[in-house]
Amino acid sequence: MITAPLLLMTVILPLASLLLAFRSRWQEIYRYSLPLLPIPAILAGLMAELDNWLELPWLLIGGVWGLDELRQTFLLLTSVLWATAGIFAVGYLTPRKLRAFCVFWALTLTGNLGLIISVDLASFYSFFALMTFAAYGLVVHESTDEANRAGRVYLAMAVAGEMALLTGLLMAAQQADSMLLGQLPAAIASSEQRWLIIALLVSGFGVKAGLPFLHFWLPLAHPVAPTPASAVLSGAMIKAGLLGWLVTLPFGELSLPTWGNTLVILGAIGALGGAVLGLKQVRPKTILAYSSISQMGLITLMVGAAMANTAQAATLFSAIALYALHHGLAKGCLFLSTAVELPAERRSRWLVWLLIGLPGLSLAGLPFTSGAAAKFAMKNALKPEQYEFAMAEYLPLIMSAGAVATMLLIWRFLWALHQSAQTGNNHRFKWLGWVAASVCSLVAFWFLPGARSTAGHSWFAVTPSEAWSLIWPIALATAIAGAWWFVRGRNDTGIS
Repeated sequence: MITAPLLLMTVILPLASLLLAFRSRWQEIYRYSLPLLPIPAILAGLMAELDNWLELPWLLIGGVWGLDELRQTFLLLTSVLWATAGIFAVGYLTPRKLRAFCVFWALTLTGNLGLIISVDLASFYSFFALMTFAAYGLVVHESTDEANRAGRVYLAMAVAGEMALLTGLLMAAQQADSMLLGQLPAAIASSEQRWLIIALLVSGFGVKAGLPFLHFWLPLAHPVAPTPASAVLSGAMIKAGLLGWLVTLPFGELSLPTWGNTLVILGAIGALGGAVLGLKQVRPKTILAYSSISQMGLITLMVGAAMANTAQAATLFSAIALYALHHGLAKGCLFLSTAVELPAERRSRWLVWLLIGLPGLSLAGLPFTSGAAAKFAMKNALKPEQYEFAMAEYLPLIMSAGAVATMLLIWRFLWALHQSAQTGNNHRFKWLGWVAASVCSLVAFWFLPGARSTAGHSWFAVTPSEAWSLIWPIALATAIAGAWWFVRGRNDTGIS
């Protein structure tokens, strides 16, 4: 039985790495160990037996760890992104504050992985809080005035979110008379305080997930954090809030059309409002931060639909998990690309731009990419005729507008990156980490069980109308970007 050792090592290995921080001469060893820390989690995601729970009666008030299909997808996304970002970090980091970075990296990684495999409330919340507060050290790592300000905003919102989250979880656990997360949805559904508990959980997890009006830390923290940290903050950590919604809210228990309408409206505001704000930015990492808010808005549409119609919850869960996997890997690649220096040779430079552009085009839904499959899955799961709540009829319009907004943000990002890119030599581990992340973004999706069936199609059977539904938003956004470039001038670097 390999499940138990892999689950234990998923948490133990990054925690054990903290021993390397006690000796100054071990700092270089610590640096090179970063890519190895998520390896047990990757193996657990690939090899651990699903729905085989590991009971730990000696942990806290009794811990239960394990994986189901949903957690498996999130664990693979998270561990792969942390591993590739760890490779990149080896070449990115300088001796300055190296030990501090490695310590906060290992602690944040422990929390991020641990919350995914936690089946009981005490373990889940402990790891979630560890991830939240350890990430503060990554946000303020550079110790600049801007980083310290971002850290203060992040910490204030994190504390508020943790208070709401802990209150909601404890109220749900009391109603369920159980500390198992799996017992919470049914208990919340039957509770007289259902609306209050849901509001606390939506807002508590929403801080991490970048929900509109709770998102303010994201565009502040991402630009100032070291690039490998930005990649995991956006690609993996904000998905922890999404996972929290999926494992605690009463999906599949009863239909809540009012909450469905609310979340769809918030998702639309995030998808379109995040794009509008992102288009006004000039720093590549800030643009990507707003892009993450926009993409999480599209995911929130599916969360809202699942709240509104309990019969569609299972289908939507599969689509949400695959969309999160696709977005996390692609966005991680784009963040890493902001620290890649261009080669002096023009021919090699075009190859680098191609590798930068592919994950972006995948986010926009370019045919034959994971982004296209994820968007097919979303569209198949959000057909308006399957729902009866008020906002259902607007879902196709919001998704189409979101697709156009995504491509506009990608063009804006590529333009801003072109303006700020520098020529030079990259450390070999930066190359290796970035290329590995790019490869995973392009191919890992297709090796995930159920990816093709959830997308609901075979590439060899794509109809002209399906292909057109993917192409026209990209074409329209490209035309708008081209018109702006022509009208505003080739040397303009900002949008007012």
